[in-house]
Amino acid sequence: MMQAKPSPYVLLTIDAGGTSVRFRLEYGGTLLKDDWSSPASPDGHPPEFVKFLPQPDIVVAGITKVSRPGVVDAWKRALELHFPAAKHVIIPDFELAAAAAIDRPDAVMLLAGTGSLACAFDGNRLVRVGGHGWEYGDEGSGAFITAEAIRRCVRSLDGMLPTTPFLSKIIASGETTDAGAFAAWARGEADIQGRGFLLPLIAEAAAEADRDAINLLHGAGGWLARLARTAHRQLTSSTDIIQIRAVGGLWETGPFIRDATISALQKWYDTVDFQHFDGSHLGGGTLLAKNIVSSPARPEQI
Repeated sequence: MMQAKPSPYVLLTIDAGGTSVRFRLEYGGTLLKDDWSSPASPDGHPPEFVKFLPQPDIVVAGITKVSRPGVVDAWKRALELHFPAAKHVIIPDFELAAAAAIDRPDAVMLLAGTGSLACAFDGNRLVRVGGHGWEYGDEGSGAFITAEAIRRCVRSLDGMLPTTPFLSKIIASGETTDAGAFAAWARGEADIQGRGFLLPLIAEAAAEADRDAINLLHGAGGWLARLARTAHRQLTSSTDIIQIRAVGGLWETGPFIRDATISALQKWYDTVDFQHFDGSHLGGGTLLAKNIVSSPARPEQI
């Protein structure tokens, strides 16, 4: 990415994820106030903006659910209303994370949270693999793991699978042994808590050495490794080393997914350099803003 230093400007960076929307306001790289956040809207639309903010020159908004009808238009209207004089750039939230986390040309960002994807920079072009939504993709993600656990519970309640202690623990959360009622409960919980709502329970079971829970998390790690390998192969055919920059809350659920991901990658690469990115995704806004100032006609702007 280009690193030309622009003239000082007021930059508002927004990281709108599925759980919370985070904000950073800075002038020439100096924070004008501490970062702040607000709860995310379930439909991905903008939250209420803090009033009496200094008017920014540039707004970089990395938002989730960009493929959902009406989401991008809603953000465009909100930004034009609140910041009419600013240049607005709306991008997928993973692109903001990639700008913050990818610190070298051959690194792959492996995002694992409610959703999942892998991406890397091929020059200035962002290569992306996965992240196509919980219905058809997001392999290895919290939504993927939760959906698989719910499927097994429903099959167990229908008599298609034996009821293991692991499944019994999940079924008990739904307070019903009727398959249809349990599925309806799960849909409701997903709407309220998010599609990865079972992750804490599954991680707890894995920490207690429940083999079913561990296997479920190991399977997720295998899928995440495939995402990373596919993205890396678009940069190079070398199998000497893969540089992973791990982003997202799924890596904080314990060692099982991380270890399984590394183990799978070690089958394909001589060396796996796996580093968890602990910084704020908002830091990507500064780098992207430098690109915007250097190249105003940024082609990937939504």
